Amino acid sequence: MTVSLLSFPIRTLLFISLWLITSAASSESAPAKALTPHPGATDWPDRIIATPTAFPANSFSLTWRTDQSVKKSYGQIVQARPNARYDVNAAQFAAQTHTMSLAQGNIPEGQFSYPVNEGLQNVSYHSLTFKGLKSDTYYNYRVAGANGKWSPWQQIKTASAKANQEFSFLYFGDAQNGIYSHWPLMLRRAWQHAQDAQFAIYAGDLVNEGASDQQWSNWLNAGQFIHRTLPAVLVAGNHEYDWQVRENAQKNWALSTLWQNQFTLPQTPALPDALQETAYVTHYPDMDVFVLDSEARGDINLLQAQAQWLDQALQASTAKWRIVTMHHPIFSSCGMPLNTPGQDEPEIRAAFLPIMLKHEVDLVLQGHDHAYARGSIGTDIDAESVATSTASKQIKSVFITSVAGPKTYPIKPTRWDEYKKYGVKLERIAENTPTYQVISKTKDTLKYQSFTADGDIYDAFTLSKDQDGHKTLNVAKALPPERTFNNTGAYKSHHDLAE
Repeated sequence: MTVSLLSFPIRTLLFISLWLITSAASSESAPAKALTPHPGATDWPDRIIATPTAFPANSFSLTWRTDQSVKKSYGQIVQARPNARYDVNAAQFAAQTHTMSLAQGNIPEGQFSYPVNEGLQNVSYHSLTFKGLKSDTYYNYRVAGANGKWSPWQQIKTASAKANQEFSFLYFGDAQNGIYSHWPLMLRRAWQHAQDAQFAIYAGDLVNEGASDQQWSNWLNAGQFIHRTLPAVLVAGNHEYDWQVRENAQKNWALSTLWQNQFTLPQTPALPDALQETAYVTHYPDMDVFVLDSEARGDINLLQAQAQWLDQALQASTAKWRIVTMHHPIFSSCGMPLNTPGQDEPEIRAAFLPIMLKHEVDLVLQGHDHAYARGSIGTDIDAESVATSTASKQIKSVFITSVAGPKTYPIKPTRWDEYKKYGVKLERIAENTPTYQVISKTKDTLKYQSFTADGDIYDAFTLSKDQDGHKTLNVAKALPPERTFNNTGAYKSHHDLAE
């Protein structure tokens, strides 16, 4: 059968053109990437990052790096005081230290290598969790390298233990590309917008190559003081996984060994070892944040284990607000043209969506699609009764996908039409538009705002919940026109961006 391009709508033709350009670019040899700094480890501490525990009202975790000469390290902490020498009252604790090879490792199948790190020296990673802290309290801390070589003092605030406490947090989709050239601007702009945020969610694909120490150097150095003061809720994306090249030249696709060495995240004893520090929950005041590892989609047993855990954890949750964050979207907004599968992940949707709807998860925050998309499922999930995109309406869950980096994709021509049987409505999109999100919790509402890199509002809504748990979605009335590739100017390939 002969198919004429003239038979397709303009929107579909634009999508096909953009997809063909992207495909052609990827089939050619990529331009040389811009150089980026890659400072090596020394006996001074660097790459310091704070992460939440399961209960961030009374604890937080730290991870930092030194060269391999440092075999023992320490952290000091003291409640913040106005005294000039607050440090004289600091308590000192020993850290856990692990020396690792960046270029080689071992798995049950044998030894493997990361060619991208060839020639790099071994390093030491140190981790420490400060426990038994007061809630809603500022603490000063510092960490050590070799004897006498301490980081500057940093300040961090524990979460409140009060259910009705108001607070905000940040949410970012994929950084992934331009993590030296473009990502720092977005991260710092967001922090300037919400300097009192309690934490930040990074919804996967923080870097492009999960095994690349240089790319992790760029990501971690993009916001050094931010990472040291704003706990990072980290989601593993498909690009945090990488090929482990074995001695027999076979490859094993697995979570990069840098992930669990660089970050200290909550453990989940109910889950298999393969999901530790990639699937977990952290409990903020009247808000539970559940993190899923959707890259485990290649193993149905790991998906089912997470689904069972999520079901039980949501059932046990007493928090008024429940948020799930994962990398791959439940409903994909991007994909190949002509109804090919593209980005869609039906196995992830089958595993998690029924549980999300059963417990009426409030927000599902995702990445991966490299476009902006917001939609919701109403209380009546009959596809024929989906509400309009602007009206105040009763809903079960809101689904959001965003991108923070400069690599962007077009929205597929079918939008979310193929998902109508789930009662979901795609209500707001953006192409060629990185964003950051500020989400604020009050006693009865979640106030959601999405901003472009110049600080302008792009999307906003308020989610209200009454005493019976009924939720009402009210979308802001005065939003700017939707941004698409045909009204935002030319897009240059991401291949020449500094990673």
